Amino acid sequence: MALCSSIWSKACSLFNLKENELRPDQDFSEEYLIQQAHDELRQAQNLFAHLEETDMVDYAIYKIKAAEKHYDYLLKRIKQKEGNTLRG
Repeated sequence: MALCSSIWSKACSLFNLKENELRPDQDFSEEYLIQQAHDELRQAQNLFAHLEETDMVDYAIYKIKAAEKHYDYLLKRIKQKEGNTLRG
């Protein structure tokens, strides 16, 4: 476990993250995760809308598709949890 912690610390320093901002074992609420995914999708769409270089089109499309998949996954997971709660 110490090795994982050490690797995580180095990764955080590489990406200028503070230890208390993001931890691998940190639990986030579903509301927070869906909001983050929605923001990610909006940012990807904004990137595509404001492209100035045609070389970046494929990258922007990739970002949009990835963000859509992530958002859809989270929605599906939340709906499944709600369905299980109603049944259980």
